[in-house]
Amino acid sequence: MASPLFRRRHHGCSQAIHRHHREPSRQSLRLLVYLAFTLVSAAESLASDNPTLRAQPDSLMTYIYNAPESGLDNRYRYQWEILRTALERTSPKYGPYRMTASEPMSEHRQTLELLHATGKISVMYLDTTPEREKTLLPIHIPVDKNLVGYRIFLIRSDSRNRFNSIRTVDDLRGFRFGLGLGWADVDILKANNFKVVTGSNYEGLFEMLVQKRFDIFSRGAEEIVDEYDLRKKKLPQLAIEQTLILYYPLPMYFWFSKTDEGRKLAARTEEGMRSMLADGTYDRIFDRYFKQTLGRLKLDKRRILRINNPLLGPETPMNDARLWFDPFSKH
Repeated sequence: MASPLFRRRHHGCSQAIHRHHREPSRQSLRLLVYLAFTLVSAAESLASDNPTLRAQPDSLMTYIYNAPESGLDNRYRYQWEILRTALERTSPKYGPYRMTASEPMSEHRQTLELLHATGKISVMYLDTTPEREKTLLPIHIPVDKNLVGYRIFLIRSDSRNRFNSIRTVDDLRGFRFGLGLGWADVDILKANNFKVVTGSNYEGLFEMLVQKRFDIFSRGAEEIVDEYDLRKKKLPQLAIEQTLILYYPLPMYFWFSKTDEGRKLAARTEEGMRSMLADGTYDRIFDRYFKQTLGRLKLDKRRILRINNPLLGPETPMNDARLWFDPFSKH
């Protein structure tokens, strides 16, 4: 049995050992507190230099736009850059902003969400219709300068020869056109007595063309090259028709809710876009995105067939030449 003296010495050693093991924990705690303080200070310093971070989330002007429909959907990169540049241009007056993507939505759902101001989307890029003009708030600047109104045909490679004899609009009426369900082009083509087949899925339309559900997938001039390049390996039967343009005015606008917040978002966007038009920034962005594409399509060498768009209203800015691309004009 250990003596009392030994027990006291042993107890004292044990306390010293415990203190020795506890000490690093205190040091670690102090180090963690110091690091946390340093990180908070750095974040505050960064926020003080960045007006977007400095502002409270509720104070940001927030632009929620529709997300791409698939990993290959690059259709609207240019449009969102136009919007972003307009917002940057107006930051000194209006302050910080935020752009963020919603979940993917159909055009019909986008319209309903904006109409009811649900907050799930706050800006929409879409064509004009009489109903939208009444119920929503557009900026009457065709975002892509109506490049989308120059329709180029995505076809099957084995059907190229069928297009060599096309001379008139009536000649085209013997073909079946493929379009997305709810797209304004459906009503435009039907009003001009074309045969139209619709599909509910954007990616599925390419497959439907290959499977001969229709003869022509009508695409805007700014869309077709990227769409073809991204899918030609998977769908080698695809081809771009080389001789024709089907033209109709199809102004695509930025749309907002008719609410106080929607009016503020629209006013800022329009101010920025008109500033870009005035100093040439708008044209420079347009050329950067589309000059190479237009060179490949050679629009000015094609035969153009024109039809009417019965959806246009008197508010369409047809007389402002700055807003409309024309591949046949002489610069």
